[in-house]
Amino acid sequence: MAGLMLLGACQGEDEAVDPSDSTSDLTAPAGTVVTSTGDPTAEEPPNTEEPTDNGISASEVSSTTEAPLETTTTTTTTGVIAGSSSTISASEDNFPPSTTTTTLYIPVSPVSGLPVDDLSLLDRRLVAVKIDNHRMARPQSGIEEADGMIELVVEGGVTRFIALFHHSDSSWLGPMRSIRPTDWTLAKALNGVLVISGGQPWILNQVVSNDVPMIGDLGPPLTTRLRERAAPHNLYVNTFEARLIAEERNLDPRPPPALFNRGPTSASPLSPATYIFFDWTDSIDVVWHWDGSQYLRSTNGQSHQWLTQEGDSGPITADVLVVLSAERYTACPTGSGSCVPAWRTVGENRAVVFAEGRAEEGRWTRADTSDWFTLTGLTGEPIIVPPGRTWIMIYPETAELVW
Repeated sequence: MAGLMLLGACQGEDEAVDPSDSTSDLTAPAGTVVTSTGDPTAEEPPNTEEPTDNGISASEVSSTTEAPLETTTTTTTTGVIAGSSSTISASEDNFPPSTTTTTLYIPVSPVSGLPVDDLSLLDRRLVAVKIDNHRMARPQSGIEEADGMIELVVEGGVTRFIALFHHSDSSWLGPMRSIRPTDWTLAKALNGVLVISGGQPWILNQVVSNDVPMIGDLGPPLTTRLRERAAPHNLYVNTFEARLIAEERNLDPRPPPALFNRGPTSASPLSPATYIFFDWTDSIDVVWHWDGSQYLRSTNGQSHQWLTQEGDSGPITADVLVVLSAERYTACPTGSGSCVPAWRTVGENRAVVFAEGRAEEGRWTRADTSDWFTLTGLTGEPIIVPPGRTWIMIYPETAELVW
């Protein structure tokens, strides 16, 4: 599918107020291998939210007589085999020259597939933080430091993000917002601890009954309100502190599984995708533009920026976009509380992966919320996703997707 998209700004970005969106403190119970050989070289009224990891570095040296000069690089779910070769000249005794190949195992992030120098950063839990995307919450802070991102629609026609921090952290991340029913179905498979501002009691009960750990708004040093912004779009969190709290509560320390089969893209060069248009809702349109090295995000016709606490800014970018189409339904409590949109993340549906300016269509399958998504091409072969910072979208199956 190819097409040229012209984007205009949208009006009326509104998010319904959830009167039961409380912010009380939360407690909860606690690859495919690809080998290649190559050269060695809607506006939301303010609500009443109150402050309520794996690889092992090793090296292997082997010598072969009269072997060809080559380097082998293997990408796995946990590491990269990087090799280098050198030729030893023949001695005076006229022994034939030999080639020595040194192979080094480099651990990579299970979230992004990128190399990670410090092994201790891989053997630890994932922190998943719910992030506001209302227009009054932009530009967000700290999301440019995340290893990966998830985006999905909430009420009022806006989206929210889940920032995934595994080997990375942020001392100023936000604005942070409250939980929705689909969030725990994603965090559970990643062994993640959800960090949120709060939520309706019936949703929190779902999270607890499904053994997904949570941390709420505890105030400093974990969370801070920024006076220069209006509540509820002004709550910021420190993921370093969230990790300390998780350790104090003896929460599950297991690292996440590898999100995808990583390696050279399996997308065809004949499937270009340099402008991708996402018609999320009537209130929010997003374009991702491939600039030759990464995807740049625009929201409602404007460059979507991040902003540091010190005032530095830059465009939101991603190396890989993974679109997981899903069916929307309305989740409601059995007792008190309000109904909210939710998404079916178990079963099967359409998947599209955008990487290196190309698109690959296929399907995602998922048997249970304890499992992560499996991606296959249209003929059933595994989709190979290049390493890189990955933006995952739980996208409405009825919404338009154009590239």
